[in-house]
Amino acid sequence: FKTHPNVLKELNYHNPKMAAVMRDSPEEEAVQVMRDHILAQGAAGFNRTYDANREETEMKNRLLTNPMDPTANEYFGRQIEQKNIMEQYTQTMNEYPETFARVLMLYIATEVNGKPVQAFVDSGAQSTIMSSACAERLDILRLVDKRFEGVAVGVGSGKILGRIHLVNLKVKGEDGGMGGEDVHLPCSITVMDSEKGLGDKNMDFLFGLDMLKRHRCSIDLQRNALVLNTMGRQVVTPFLQEYQLDTTKGGTRDFDADAANAELEKAQMDSVAEVEAAELAEAEAKSAEETGEAAAGTDDTTMTDAPGAGAGAGAGPGSGPGPG
Repeated sequence: FKTHPNVLKELNYHNPKMAAVMRDSPEEEAVQVMRDHILAQGAAGFNRTYDANREETEMKNRLLTNPMDPTANEYFGRQIEQKNIMEQYTQTMNEYPETFARVLMLYIATEVNGKPVQAFVDSGAQSTIMSSACAERLDILRLVDKRFEGVAVGVGSGKILGRIHLVNLKVKGEDGGMGGEDVHLPCSITVMDSEKGLGDKNMDFLFGLDMLKRHRCSIDLQRNALVLNTMGRQVVTPFLQEYQLDTTKGGTRDFDADAANAELEKAQMDSVAEVEAAELAEAEAKSAEETGEAAAGTDDTTMTDAPGAGAGAGAGPGSGPGPG
C-alpha cells in the first residue's frame, strides 16, 4: 500500500478505517490486520449466504405445505422483483451507461455592460430572471422598474424586485463556419431578490422561455449549442463545458481534488464513527437489559425462598406453644 498510493486511495474510499490502519501501522502488523479483515469478510459472506439459503429452503417448504402461505408468497415476490431490477440495471449498465453519469446543465457565455456572465438556458422558466446580486455586479440594478415588483410562484416562491425593460445582451458565436460572429440581443429581465428569490443561489441568471421565443432559439443537443435566429441571421453559441464552469454550476473549473478527497475522507470517518457509536449504544442497552433481567431473577428467587425459611423455623423445637 505504501508503494502504491492509488491502491491505498481506493481502499480509503471503500473502507477509511482500514485504510488508516494500513497507512499508520508497521508492515507486519498491517499484513496481519489485512489477513484478519479478509478472514472476517469471508466468514461474514459465508454467514450471509448460509442464512439466505436457509431462509429460501424454509420458504419453499412452507409453500409445499401451504401454497397460499402469505409470508412465503411475499418472500418470493420480493425475490422476483429484485431479479427484475437487477436485470434492468445490468442491461442499462451495458447499453446506456451514460444514464448513471451526472448531466451537465446548459449554460452559454454572455456579456452585459462588458462584464461576462454565464446564462443558464432554461426553457422551463417562463421569464428571463436575474438575481439582484448579479444585477448589481453587472451595474444594471439601478435600471430596475419597481412598479413591476411582486411575488413569483412556482415550485417555490420568491420576491420580485422589479423589471429591467431593456438590456443589451452580447452572445458570442462559435469560431469557424456559420454563426462565428457575435450578436447583441435586446433582452428584458425580471430581477429577483437574491435572499428571497431564486431557489438555487448559484443560478443567478436564467435565460428563460420569453427570450428564447423572442429570438427564435433552438436547443440543438446534437451540436451541443444554442442556435439563435435573430435579425435576419443565424448565430450558433456552444454550451459551456465542465472545465468552463465552477463547481457550483456542476463544472470543474475551481475543483480542488485534495480538498474534495479530504472532505470525503472526513465524511466517511464521521459515518464510521456514527455506526460505531450506534453499535456501542445498542450493546450497552442490551447489556443493561440482561443485567435487569438477571436482577429480576435474583429477586424472584429470594421471594420464593423466604416462606420456606419461615416454615423451617416454625417446625423447630420450641416453636409451638409450651405445656401449660
